[in-house]
Amino acid sequence: MDDRTIARTQARMIRGAISDAGLGVRELWGEYRRSGGEVDELEVDAYLHHALHLVPRHRDSLARVTNRMVPGARVPSSRDLRPIDGMSET
Repeated sequence: MDDRTIARTQARMIRGAISDAGLGVRELWGEYRRSGGEVDELEVDAYLHHALHLVPRHRDSLARVTNRMVPGARVPSSRDLRPIDGMSET
């Protein structure tokens, strides 16, 4: 899985988790900023709707924040979505 596909997968999972929990981008972004996040709210919203690509460091921070905020959420890190070296992608 390439980085763009990983980014889209994480965004879809984050968006689904916060939506299911009745939360919005503003709540996610606020917690992300309190955790040291550097991306602004508009950029987070654009990322979640596949209009902006974020680097793994920012995406993984958003995934961790989502997992903390939403009971039962399991948004993986970008590393967890990468294929294991030596294994072919199917």
